[in-house]
Amino acid sequence: MRRKLVFAFLLILLLSGIVEGREQREMEKTLLPFSDEMYLPLRPVAEFFDLPLHWDAVEQKAYIGNQAIEGVLFAGTLYVEVADLAFTLNGELNWFQETGEGFLHYQDRSILLQLPSPPEGKNHPSVYLTFDDGPNEGTPFILEVLDAFNIKATFFLIGENILKNPGVARDIIDRGHQVGNHSFTHPFMPNLSPVAMRHELELTQGAFKKLLGVEPVLFRPPYGGWSPELRDIYQDMGLKLAWWNIDTKDFNNPGAKAMVNQILSEIEPASVILFHCQLSTAVALPAIINAIWEKGYDFDVLLEN
Repeated sequence: MRRKLVFAFLLILLLSGIVEGREQREMEKTLLPFSDEMYLPLRPVAEFFDLPLHWDAVEQKAYIGNQAIEGVLFAGTLYVEVADLAFTLNGELNWFQETGEGFLHYQDRSILLQLPSPPEGKNHPSVYLTFDDGPNEGTPFILEVLDAFNIKATFFLIGENILKNPGVARDIIDRGHQVGNHSFTHPFMPNLSPVAMRHELELTQGAFKKLLGVEPVLFRPPYGGWSPELRDIYQDMGLKLAWWNIDTKDFNNPGAKAMVNQILSEIEPASVILFHCQLSTAVALPAIINAIWEKGYDFDVLLEN
């Protein structure tokens, strides 16, 4: 089993009956593909199929229905490869590439796998996904999710993190995403002197230019800290303020369902949605993208002019 965590795409999993005589049940979960393989969260699958689940800490293996199966622990949840699961359970797996959906059958129950897709037609109102505090260890997972759905976003990067992770920062740009200045050390800017404020912005602009060959025109102050003095500085430097109107508070790890409910209650055309580059956000992002698409919105990057 390949352990390299490369997200080709993330799907929405609907657990439901699909043929007459099979138990009908619906429950939304998240399916994670690593490389070219698709993985399911094991616990909800075991519950749905009414199978006992046990984790052997010594062997570092899971047992479902008394059968051992290997998995990948991701963001605190154990995922298993769909084909391995079907084999272990002596079940049946069917995937239809042309429709982007498939089925996993076991006894009298079935799991329906579906690939979310953007709304049909053109001229849908846009909203903007923005990610703060990278580049860090969570950024590559965010990038793979966005690539899976062919979505571009805006990343507000910390200067210190650019120096620590220049390859990840370069990957953001190479994948066609927009970048912005998020200060050098992530301070609450109004607490600084004007000289220190300017130093934070100039150091970050310098890191962008020296290591990445770009000079962002967008600036987002850490914690949303703003003051007239800060305004004078970023305007003098030719930077434009990039605010948000939906704060997911994902740093509290509220989970996909809570973030979806919040976003859908506040979303409107041209909404700017604030996330952070972290693993739990990557896990929740597919469900969020799907819900926004179902609401009739599409995605774009923040305009620079």
